Amino acid sequence: MKKIIISLLTIVMCVSCVAGGMLSFAAETEAETALPDYYKTSVDDYTAILCKGESVTEGDVKYIHFTGDEGTEDAYFFPENGWGPKTDHPVMLLKYRTPGGAGQLFYTTAALAPGDEGTFKDVEFPASETEWQYLVYDFRENGFACFESDADKVNFFRVDLNAIPWMDYAFVAFFATADEANAFAEAEKAGKVKLIADEALVTTKYTVSPRSADPMQFNGHSVAIEFTVPEGKSFKSFILTAAPTWGVQENSTLEAWIYAWNKDYDTTIEGTELGTFLEEEHSDNANLTMDFGVILPPGKYVIVMLAENDTIGAWGGNIGEVNFEAVFYLDDFENDTWFPYSEILLADGTEKAIVLPTPGPTAEPTEKPTEAPTAEATEKPTEAPATEAAATDAPAKTGDAGSDQPSANPTDAGKDNGSANGGLPAGAIIGIVAAVVVVAAVIAGVVIAKSKKK
Repeated sequence: MKKIIISLLTIVMCVSCVAGGMLSFAAETEAETALPDYYKTSVDDYTAILCKGESVTEGDVKYIHFTGDEGTEDAYFFPENGWGPKTDHPVMLLKYRTPGGAGQLFYTTAALAPGDEGTFKDVEFPASETEWQYLVYDFRENGFACFESDADKVNFFRVDLNAIPWMDYAFVAFFATADEANAFAEAEKAGKVKLIADEALVTTKYTVSPRSADPMQFNGHSVAIEFTVPEGKSFKSFILTAAPTWGVQENSTLEAWIYAWNKDYDTTIEGTELGTFLEEEHSDNANLTMDFGVILPPGKYVIVMLAENDTIGAWGGNIGEVNFEAVFYLDDFENDTWFPYSEILLADGTEKAIVLPTPGPTAEPTEKPTEAPTAEATEKPTEAPATEAAATDAPAKTGDAGSDQPSANPTDAGKDNGSANGGLPAGAIIGIVAAVVVVAAVIAGVVIAKSKKK
């Protein structure tokens, strides 16, 4: 009898140990490193000047491959206008690959002119064409000017390739200390950081029209852009690249509405809006990313924009190189002599797109009005605009901070619930252990009772 009881207790202890090990394994699996507050991946919005960016997926790593235009030594890119380090997060961690060369980290602030001392740092990037490198840099050590009392944060951050022929950019993040940055790099190397959530909307940026002409002020006009989202793609947002305000303004505002195409332009803009957008306190030459809060399926759309308060507008694109069947309207009339310098964010597939209300987009062409616009096509600024779009101060984003990012919150992308890792949830494991213990105890009781009866 004693042998039977001892055997049963041994089984219970073994099951408990195994279950405990499973709980420990589950806890270890769940202990992924959370993404920092100030973090951008390669799939986020970016701007490339004098270089080209191409989205690449290599195994589980997604990155942007930047190549400088041949013959240029002033190529640069930045993950997003209006984003950079703050006084409480001054340490940068940059994941990259490159054949090597001298580059530069460049920032601007509202208190300093671009290129002033303390707004840039020359960096020698060691050659590493196959292995990913992690650059950690504490800008406080350089007495970086963006941490002066009158400039709490930078307006935008960029990486200057200069003469570097190419660079693969995976992510950049900012931390309070160098130790935190190095620990995050080690965790990322060990696979403890989930950089992109499975449910995130991964977008690719496409050029609608490259910059080629003088800017136009939108104030006092109704302006609109008609464009077509191709089959197999979904619409995320439309970007007026480096939208100017003709100097520092108190409040440059632009409001926008998006409509599904229906028969003709007039019928379309009289229909039901699919989403709205509002940009306030826009700063000179910052990207103006119109995110309407909806993912739209393939089809033709119209974005109507209205500028109020202080001046705001767009640089001119190349009218001979306009993609996505795009058309520009000024005061409700087609304008075939000017088109904004602009880009579009599209996602592959249509799984996350909404179902359009009836009537939806049609394949009917735009009906061009015969009457010419009565207003001036372009309101020329009194002062010549800057020759480089990114050389003027750009603001911190004042709208939705995630407007250029995947639909999932990147700060939550590293969190998992255990079951997504292929194992049982901790609660289920605890329940199994408890059930085994109860069953074993019942069996032991029955055995003891029978023994007593004998």
